[in-house]
Amino acid sequence: MAPSKVEEVSHHTSTAKPEVPDGLKLIQAEKLDLRSDEEIAAWLQLRHPVTSDKNVWAFWHSGYSKMAPWVQRNVINWVRRLGPEWTVHLLDRVPNSETNIYHFVEESFFPDAFNNNTMDGPHVGPHQGDLIRLPLLWKYGGVWMDAGSFLFRHIDDICWKEIEDPSSPYEMAGFVIEIRPECLTMLNGFIAAKRNNPFIKRWHDIYLALWEGKTNSHGFHKSPLLKHLPLLCPPVDKMNCPDLGVMMEGFSDYLSHFMAFERLRKIIDPSDGFNGPEYYAKHMFLASALQETFYFQQVTGWSGARQFELLTKQRVGEGVVKDETWQAAEDFVKDALANTSTMKLSHGPPGALDSFLADLWDSEEHHDKDNIEGTFAAYLRYGSVHFDQTRKLKPLEFDITKEEILHLGVLEPKKD
Repeated sequence: MAPSKVEEVSHHTSTAKPEVPDGLKLIQAEKLDLRSDEEIAAWLQLRHPVTSDKNVWAFWHSGYSKMAPWVQRNVINWVRRLGPEWTVHLLDRVPNSETNIYHFVEESFFPDAFNNNTMDGPHVGPHQGDLIRLPLLWKYGGVWMDAGSFLFRHIDDICWKEIEDPSSPYEMAGFVIEIRPECLTMLNGFIAAKRNNPFIKRWHDIYLALWEGKTNSHGFHKSPLLKHLPLLCPPVDKMNCPDLGVMMEGFSDYLSHFMAFERLRKIIDPSDGFNGPEYYAKHMFLASALQETFYFQQVTGWSGARQFELLTKQRVGEGVVKDETWQAAEDFVKDALANTSTMKLSHGPPGALDSFLADLWDSEEHHDKDNIEGTFAAYLRYGSVHFDQTRKLKPLEFDITKEEILHLGVLEPKKD
């Protein structure tokens, strides 16, 4: 059956009845936040009280107005999709801003370089985000999501029902990837936990210690807390990814937040009995990042140019040509909407890949290409708000008997 035209696919006022692909069902309008984009955008720039653990936390150091339009639309769509039970907080570092991070987290949670605005190097923005995400979860609970993420599944159905269920063993959730051969670790672009989570606090303590006396992450992999861990070296052949055009030392420094996680999940602390391996295996609801957040990258060989080509393709309307590119885009969008939780787009590390979709959409020339009516990109956005998945997300299981276990204090270096 030919696909029906979806009018105003990016907006909640669509009057056309859309087709519903396999594996999906249409969400009832009353479950959505039906304010206009402009109303939600204005609301996001105000400070909102924390009234429960149902918070989504995101950060853009220069504030909402400085975000690329595609990133703004991401966050607006989170608000619309999640409805009134969840509060999205978009924080920043703008002086005198209503949504400045210091309205929520005290200076004591951050290193001097953050508090004094002396952070330098090529990754200041991402590393500021690394420093604020865990304190927010520790103090208030909820989910951290990187602003460059599309959300295709309600957070309740990704993991929150499990975290809230008193009969469930799960207290924390996220997506894991093979960061070096046969070694899985959790990404930090999606982290879920209720407030006062014991793993979240210790994870931040390790990362904060790396910044003592530092203004950038250069050499973090040599820190006494991390040097016992091998350099990060993703098995790109398994990921359908080209070789990363970066040195693994710099890559490991850039992703030192991941390494801090890996350190903690291997530690049993004799001082208080905290058992990282057991917590990782029994209390974390972890799914595959290659399926749940990097699916699009895999099917396009991690090529931003190819992703741009597919999503810019006209899906419906006059003159549509259903060629191989159209079919590839159709297959991707329907599969992503039905079988992945998020789509994470990033800008780096610089030089790692030939092209990044985020960079293309950032450019002034392509500011609207993620949302042009009738395109696959607009249909992807429409589906992310209006469709519910019917699949059940199942966590991975881990055998910790093969893991290296360290009996160390959380901030105690491993002896050579």
